Amino acid sequence: MWGRIRRLREEIADLRAQLDRMRERAETAESNEKTERHNRRLITRQFCEADATNIRLEGRVRRLTDQLERAHEAAQDGALDEMGGRLDRALRACARYRADADGQARLIRSQQELLDRLYGLDTPAVAEGERWQERRHDRMKGVRL
Repeated sequence: MWGRIRRLREEIADLRAQLDRMRERAETAESNEKTERHNRRLITRQFCEADATNIRLEGRVRRLTDQLERAHEAAQDGALDEMGGRLDRALRACARYRADADGQARLIRSQQELLDRLYGLDTPAVAEGERWQERRHDRMKGVRL
């Protein structure tokens, strides 16, 4: 009888230890999920901000390009001496905006890669499953996908 009670107590201790381990794993999973959710929100916000900046800079670059084209047309009329200073400023501003737009494009690409990594879209399994519809066994014959 005493041996049976001892075994039951050992089982209870083992079950409590297992319960503690499971509780710890659940808490860790919840913490990881909260962190991932926060990171996704942060990346999405940064991506939207970078996209808005890129759109704004693209409009600015177009206006500067139009000004530059008008300046070149005026240069052919001999009015370059009058517009020399304005043209230099426009060229410098265009170079700055293009550099900024390139920086924003790099930022968007890096954030997209980070977002893909967070969602697990850069795994080999996703790449392998890219053309899964062509390999389906229940696919209708003669239908092009």
